[in-house]
Amino acid sequence: MKKLIIILSLGIVFSAHAKNKVQLDTLYANSTMTMALFFPSDIKQGITGSDNFVFTYNREKEQNLGLLKAVKGSPSNLLVITTDGSVYSYILKYSEHLENPNRFITSNESIGNAKQVQEKKVDTIKSPKKSISVTDSQDLLRRSCESLLKLPKEKNIKKKMNDIKLSLKNLKYHGDNVYLQFEIENKSGVRFDFDYLKIFKVNGNKKRNASYQEIQLQPIFIHNSPNQILPNTKAKMVYVMPKFNIGDNEKIEARLQELNTTRNVHLIWR
Repeated sequence: MKKLIIILSLGIVFSAHAKNKVQLDTLYANSTMTMALFFPSDIKQGITGSDNFVFTYNREKEQNLGLLKAVKGSPSNLLVITTDGSVYSYILKYSEHLENPNRFITSNESIGNAKQVQEKKVDTIKSPKKSISVTDSQDLLRRSCESLLKLPKEKNIKKKMNDIKLSLKNLKYHGDNVYLQFEIENKSGVRFDFDYLKIFKVNGNKKRNASYQEIQLQPIFIHNSPNQILPNTKAKMVYVMPKFNIGDNEKIEARLQELNTTRNVHLIWR
């Protein structure tokens, strides 16, 4: 009878352990299609464990849509926290083909709630530190960008097309971010109307379509973005990007485009 009680007790323990073990689902992505992830609540934070996967979401206005892309590489993971505190975690893998580029996440896929953990910490701390607001964070990034513009130029990677010159003057890693300082010089006799400057991670050769892959890197902050650049003048701007690494066969490409014209400049570096 004592043996039977012991066996039953062990069975209860193992059963409870199995229920607490979280089995992570797998999400697939590639560079030719965008995997759209719709969460039950707006996204507050999203992080991937590897640079060959890029998860983007609206950092300025909270939305429940996140976009996932990838270049071929090792599996990784994705961690997403929504505004209601729900935590979602997935394994990420590269796949040449996506059966369905849309995924509607349900609330029962959450592995926990970050707010519950924070509330417990607050209960045990008599004088919690003041949290940093979004406004404070943006102001800190702005001041960091202004400081970078005052530093000596350590790089001068440049490309000129149609009398428009795009230069990378500085590249600084600081904490979890990368600061890219650009300079746009208009040497033409016509005003340059700024449309966009986009940053891409490029792998392979564009002439060999089968081996060519690119992922757009989304900035978390842009400082001094110009509207217009008058003839014979310059504009300086800083892009703050999530920290990234460049692989052996990878390059970074900055694409400058004028509004409503074909004038553009593509700057590539390693």
